[in-house]
Amino acid sequence: MNDARSTLPPPASGAVDIAPGIRTLTPAETVHLDRARDNLRSAGVDVTDPSAVGALLDHARTSWAALPASAPPAAMILALGVGVGDLLIARVPGARWALHHGSDDPTPTVVSATGLDAALPLTDVRTRWVSGCTPQWVGEYVTNAAAHLAAASTPPRAELPTPRLAADDLPRTPAELPVPPSAAAQDIALGALEHALEQVLTTPAAPQPFALVDGAEGPQVRSFDGDPAQAQHVAREWVRSSGAARGAVAWYGSLATPEAGDGPAVLVEASDAHQPSLVVAHRYVPATPSGQGRARAARPLGEPLVLGQGEPLL
Repeated sequence: MNDARSTLPPPASGAVDIAPGIRTLTPAETVHLDRARDNLRSAGVDVTDPSAVGALLDHARTSWAALPASAPPAAMILALGVGVGDLLIARVPGARWALHHGSDDPTPTVVSATGLDAALPLTDVRTRWVSGCTPQWVGEYVTNAAAHLAAASTPPRAELPTPRLAADDLPRTPAELPVPPSAAAQDIALGALEHALEQVLTTPAAPQPFALVDGAEGPQVRSFDGDPAQAQHVAREWVRSSGAARGAVAWYGSLATPEAGDGPAVLVEASDAHQPSLVVAHRYVPATPSGQGRARAARPLGEPLVLGQGEPLL
């Protein structure tokens, strides 16, 4: 699956706005997705089965992570993202492909029948490729996203894409990002990262995603229980609807680095209102329980990492 183009062709006339920041696909863009579908089918998996697509994603991603550090394979990620989006469309009556063009990186998106809600499977697959996932992730994602689109009861909006990591070498400081975040945004990001790291190092039970907002009433922190992926989604919705000056979302996953390979990490995305987000992470080593060799407490690994930028959280 290496011959598919990984970028969208230039937009053409004839597209129709569905909601703010979302429009219909042009014929050229539709052909672009068709090429990605052909690439996915060439892998010989049942593209109608979430388990099969999930197994392919896990196998391909694991093989890539085992090789020397390299940029994520854009064509492979595009094909898998389109496959996940097609699975979502098959489950939600009236759902269809559209284009989220509210940023400098237009992204194909799946919108609900009413056009009032959206999901970004290409962006989410790309994020999972870097941070890691299980073979079951595709099935879980399709189930959760389908429920999200079927409701479609919120005001018109598009699901904000999750942040992408730098392709080659990561920026070492926030000042090296394309749009350097404010000092206040950096403070809330690093504060949330420190809190998240402390939670995972000291709490026996698996910690839950949480969100932090800074508004007229001062800082507010809220944790979100339940399925971690869905809890993170709810956390983002809470930040988005808070009306705060800035906010952050923290969650727990994994991160592949050239120096240490793939391992657990805490991740945080933070932004001022209407400004690009700052994405940071900190790797850690889980505790080794007694009975499995020498017992060791959980501990941080290395220093905090600046991963990149995403769209505004609020």
